[in-house]
Amino acid sequence: MITLKEVYLLQEREDLLFVASEIVKHYGLKSKVKFGTFGKDEGGYNWDTDTINLNKYYPKVSEFIITVLHEIHHAKQIQKYGRKKFMKKYTQASNMADLDGKDRYWANKWERKAENWAKQEYRKKWKNNF
Repeated sequence: MITLKEVYLLQEREDLLFVASEIVKHYGLKSKVKFGTFGKDEGGYNWDTDTINLNKYYPKVSEFIITVLHEIHHAKQIQKYGRKKFMKKYTQASNMADLDGKDRYWANKWERKAENWAKQEYRKKWKNNF
């Protein structure tokens, strides 16, 4: 038997899926949106399948929207450079960070660009809508 809490969580996830899909469309992308569990990551972009992967739970709506925007930026980067060229650039940035003794993810300039763009875009366009 399903509890009311489980029904609420399912409905909430469907609402978030709709919101994320609409934001993706707003930016002219056809990326799919999928919920799952991705460890510590809040989300991710799979450029092979053009899928934005989102965690099942977010403590704040703002974190959810910023994560969606962050992954949208990666999709747009792939669109701009092409998969092969972007992967080369992304890997180079990760390797440079590693050589400098920094975190391969957070010191990667492409991740910083996506995060900064997402936060700026959230403040400009989405903050007052949610």
